[in-house]
This record gives sequence, C-alpha cells and structure tokens, in this order.
Amino acid sequence: MLCGISGYALHATSSTEFCMSCHEMKPYQKEVAFSSHAKDKEGTPIDCRQCHIPLGIGPRFFAVKIYSGTKDLAVHFRSKPDRLNRIQAQQVARRFVDDANCLACHQDLYKNAKGDAPVSVFGQLAHDAYLGKNGNTKQGCAGCHINLAHLPSFDQRLPANAAFASRLRQEGVKN
Repeated sequence: MLCGISGYALHATSSTEFCMSCHEMKPYQKEVAFSSHAKDKEGTPIDCRQCHIPLGIGPRFFAVKIYSGTKDLAVHFRSKPDRLNRIQAQQVARRFVDDANCLACHQDLYKNAKGDAPVSVFGQLAHDAYLGKNGNTKQGCAGCHINLAHLPSFDQRLPANAAFASRLRQEGVKN
C-alpha cells in the first residue's frame, strides 16, 4: 500500500497541472506557451517533466525530486515570487535539465529541431565537441541552448532571443 501511495504521489507531483497549481510558476507557463518548446514536432504540448525531471526511476530521479520539491516548497511558503532572483534560479534550473531528456526528442544533433535541415557550422562544431569528436566540452545541452523554453526579461535584449522576445511582447507576457 505504501508503494502504491508513493508511486501515485511521484506521478501526481510530476505533472504540469501540479507544477502550475502554484502561483509563482504562472510566468514560466506563459513563457513556454510562446517558446519553441511549447509543443513537440507532432504538435503535442510538452510537459514540465519532459525537461525538468530525469527520465526513468533511479537515484538521480529521486535526488532531483527531493531537491526540487524542497526548494519549490521553500519558495512557495517563504518568499515572494516578484522577488525571485531569476538569474540565480536560471543557473540552478539548468543543472537539472538532463541531456538525456533533450536527446529523447533531439536524436540527430546535426539536424535542426524540425529535422529538415542541417545545423549551422558553429552548431556542428559545438556538437562535435559535445560528442567528443573534435575536442571535448563539459557543457550540457541546457548550458549552450539557453532560453529555449523560458525567457526572463534580462535576456530578452540578446539578439539570439529577438524572435522569442517579440512573441512575448506581442502577447503582453510580463516576467
């Protein structure tokens, strides 16, 4: 019975509905709705867990669930969302996006996200280093591919984020 309750709790607390039940998550939901990661290539909405919770059940899954759950509860009950330091939160959040989660959807690193054209020469070199073919990097997917699903206002001025920032402004999304 305890296993059943625990399994249900793990499943329920990994849902987008659960994540969005807290008011401090609403800005993130609005951002992702206008991002390149709002839907997968089949048009299905991408859930929070697909990026933020490690695939499978194992030590990393439990470590992330415990750390993230504790942190999120502390933020919910002890701080004000408008005072949240997004620069600091962004750096921490990137550490909890497993490359395996990215690679579950983006299997061919030498094609663009739609899979219909090659990545740029710079992208090819970066992916070569990531795969250990031409040098090596300790940078994970989220370290290079920042602001694909969430775009804090302090990063909206960067040229690489212009299209995403424009969509947010058109929709009146404030973060």
